[in-house]
Amino acid sequence: MKFNESSQNLGFRIGTIQVIVFILLTILGVRLYYLQVVKGEYYSERAENQRIRLIPIPAPRGAIFDRNGKILVDSRPTFNVVLSNEPIKSIDVSDRIDDYANGLSIAREYVLERLNAIKKQNDFETLVLKENVTMQDIAWVESHSLEYPELRVEIRPQRFYPHGEVLAHVLGYVGEISPEQLEKQEYKEKGFRPGDIIGKGGLEQSYDEFLRGRPGYRKVVVDSRGRLQAEIDRVEPQAGQDMVSSIDLDIQLAAEAQLASSVSKRGSIIALDPRNGEILAMASLPSFDPNIFVQGSKTKEGRAKIAAYWQDENRPLYNRAIQGRYPPGSTWKIPMSVGGFQSDAITVERSSYACGGGIQIGSKFTKCMGSHGAPTLIPAISRSCNGYYYRLGLKMQVEGIIKMVETFEFDRTTGLDIPNEKVGQTPKSWKPIVERREGRWPDIRTVYASIGQDTVVVTPISMLRAVAAIGNFGKFAVDT
Repeated sequence: MKFNESSQNLGFRIGTIQVIVFILLTILGVRLYYLQVVKGEYYSERAENQRIRLIPIPAPRGAIFDRNGKILVDSRPTFNVVLSNEPIKSIDVSDRIDDYANGLSIAREYVLERLNAIKKQNDFETLVLKENVTMQDIAWVESHSLEYPELRVEIRPQRFYPHGEVLAHVLGYVGEISPEQLEKQEYKEKGFRPGDIIGKGGLEQSYDEFLRGRPGYRKVVVDSRGRLQAEIDRVEPQAGQDMVSSIDLDIQLAAEAQLASSVSKRGSIIALDPRNGEILAMASLPSFDPNIFVQGSKTKEGRAKIAAYWQDENRPLYNRAIQGRYPPGSTWKIPMSVGGFQSDAITVERSSYACGGGIQIGSKFTKCMGSHGAPTLIPAISRSCNGYYYRLGLKMQVEGIIKMVETFEFDRTTGLDIPNEKVGQTPKSWKPIVERREGRWPDIRTVYASIGQDTVVVTPISMLRAVAAIGNFGKFAVDT
């Protein structure tokens, strides 16, 4: 009897185990069916994406030439150490800061800055850690490829400015797009990503879309640690378009030399063809070397030089030709003469005004540089007679001067294809302020304004454009 009970218990247990095994196998089968059949395509694609990577190949920027075909800007291949995104996702690189800094001889602060940028921007493929590396750097990366699979060496085009400080303000420079720029809608619409190189200042910025080109890519197989195993496809990049500028390098060099030989070694020289507005030369001193921004931004020494540029009280990054605003002085008398004809203050038949050695306004006597009698327009210009223009300005009144300002467009930018141009200040912009402060526009301010002083400061490019228009029989240059 006991034997039969034991047999029955054993059979029950075996049956229970069989049921449990059947249920588990059924669950496993259903799960395998779901993973392999229902979601098979999804997981197959994920596995393929984890195995295959698209590594971008930057496009060489187009070269910039002067009007005679002489090279002003070019690109040349350099070896760079780059950080790859995928391996970084699976490791903690915060403890490798010192290793990177010591192994590649770069500033620890810069390494930390790059890693912080990576944390904020997760959609990058690669970011340059060090540019223009030496054979020693390459050997270090290759010898530590197992320890640091996130690092690799790539050949990339690097911008090169063969003439250094010459034309720096006209050409500008290039650099990585900043996090602030990436947040702007205009850059988002164009598909910019962290690590992209863009123009910053000058022609590099104005024509960036044409100079930049279109990047290619390498389709590669990687292992579980993100290390490259093989290349299975390649799409070559499309180089940017070359550009021929209106600059004449020989004239530019002469202008730069003239400024360099001046006593103050500060100022601007511009040469313009009044027939079509082409800029033949634009020099601004002191200047800067754009190669420092391209090659030195990732080294301690280079960053120190860039910081010195920003801190220099002589403001070498400041383009005096289009951003400097200065009292035009006697050069203002040329457009003032045209304004006199506009307002009928002078005519062909009657253009004489007394000099008087100056003029008395209230209790203040404002002098002329000489005593010129009562000259007509041409002698007044040739002798730069202030007394003549004091009385001409009073005859025109401030409204006549403002009309002249609008005619020569001193109240707006010239349209030059270099960014960050400033607008001058004239009686048009000052009149509402003066009237609000003083209750009226006094005659003495009209006197000062008539010789380009007090409420008149304009940029060199706007003054040149106005005089060129007069020399071109009243026709503004087509394209400045």
